[in-house]
Amino acid sequence: MLRVNYQLRRGVDVFRQGKDFYLLSEIPLGVIKVNEPLYHILCGMKRVGSFASFSGKDYKLNSLLDRLVMKGFLVRDESIEVQTSPPISIIIPVKNRPQDLRECLAALVLLDYPKDKVEILVVDDGSTDSTGNVIQTFDVKAIRSPQSIGASACRNLAASTAQGDLLAFTDSDCVPHPLWLRELSPYFNDERVGIVGGYVSNFYGRSALDRYEEVKSSLNMGPLSFRVEEDPLSNAYVPSCNLIIRKKAFLEAGGFQEDLAVGEDVDLCWRTRELGYHLLYLPQGKIEHKHRNDLPHMLMRRFDYGTSEATLYKRHRDKRKRLHLPAAYSLSYASFCLGVLLQDLTLFFFGVGVVLVDFCMKHLKIKRIGLGLKNSRLFLSVLRTHFSFAYHASSYLVRYYLIFLIPLFFLYPRIGGLLLLLVVFSGSVDFSVKKPRMNLFSFLFFYTLDQIAYQTGAFWGCVVNKNFGSYIPGLLKKV
Repeated sequence: MLRVNYQLRRGVDVFRQGKDFYLLSEIPLGVIKVNEPLYHILCGMKRVGSFASFSGKDYKLNSLLDRLVMKGFLVRDESIEVQTSPPISIIIPVKNRPQDLRECLAALVLLDYPKDKVEILVVDDGSTDSTGNVIQTFDVKAIRSPQSIGASACRNLAASTAQGDLLAFTDSDCVPHPLWLRELSPYFNDERVGIVGGYVSNFYGRSALDRYEEVKSSLNMGPLSFRVEEDPLSNAYVPSCNLIIRKKAFLEAGGFQEDLAVGEDVDLCWRTRELGYHLLYLPQGKIEHKHRNDLPHMLMRRFDYGTSEATLYKRHRDKRKRLHLPAAYSLSYASFCLGVLLQDLTLFFFGVGVVLVDFCMKHLKIKRIGLGLKNSRLFLSVLRTHFSFAYHASSYLVRYYLIFLIPLFFLYPRIGGLLLLLVVFSGSVDFSVKKPRMNLFSFLFFYTLDQIAYQTGAFWGCVVNKNFGSYIPGLLKKV
């Protein structure tokens, strides 16, 4: 049985004011009126920490709670109460990685999953070393391509002969946890689910770069689960090194696009979702990935990932990077940035004024409703919300536009102060939230190079594809 759990998001509370009932979020500040039955449900979350409803029985309640998740008042999680074991085909493409493959297959032997429900298919992509000999030492189905055809083609080749109802993809440089399939496969009991992705952690952990990758790897989808249902604008995906897909959905989507060297997993996820299937990510079903643990190779891989953006956004023209730009937050942020750029205190004071006006307007709204929220608490909430917006805006600029701003430094040196502020501010907040096992200066060093490498790849991909659609954001309407 699929169990859907909801919790009040941190900084959210429920209030009763006379005969009315309200849900209050402090960051971002928001108040909505709720009816009495929902109020008691939310109070139950407040007392016990969570509320659970069963998929298939409470669709109306789930739909209502999901809308509160979208508005930022609740968080949603999913768990399985009854374990099932559907037939699964594990598919691994490999080329010239004998030792990595040996460790990967040795880990698969230890899987906590019925042996008669698992088949392992290893596709040798034209290896010229002892990789083929390693494959023969394990009880797997070996498929050999005389010439290299690429990872996507290898995956499709194996999928065409796979017997399982589910296809589980991983890579030869990955080490699956024994509970990998046991923790992820039961979610396919929900027929709407087409793809489930699990947590990707790092195999290495010795160097400073290893510790940076622990928290900033592009394969790590984070500590919070998410489900993407009917949202055509969402660009969510899960990486192919820890991706399980319903075979029926895989065939309907046409498999991996074999002309894509990178971004093929994003493309598959998007095309599968276009067919109406849900995509689910869970911070479990762990796989350890052997990332590039020397700086040049790591940066080259980030460059490669960046090049995929232009191709993906060209093929999926309905997709956009999503931006929400509330007037007050945008105005205060722009004022502070211009103040740094022009070294003009008047703009700083203007930005402070915008924050104060925003506080006054929210104070009047709270007073009109009659909620007994202290002014100090309200002001702190407004301030933290502006700070949160500034972080997300700075991260977006650093992630996608830093390489365009750097050349301007030589034409307009004053921009150097703003660039430094954007990088240090966004990187420092990341550092404080993710808490990597390294010092701040080392983190900012890798963080800056990471952004530059990715953006350089993204720009180069746009030039090659003659399409710059990935730089055009989609502005979100208020939910």
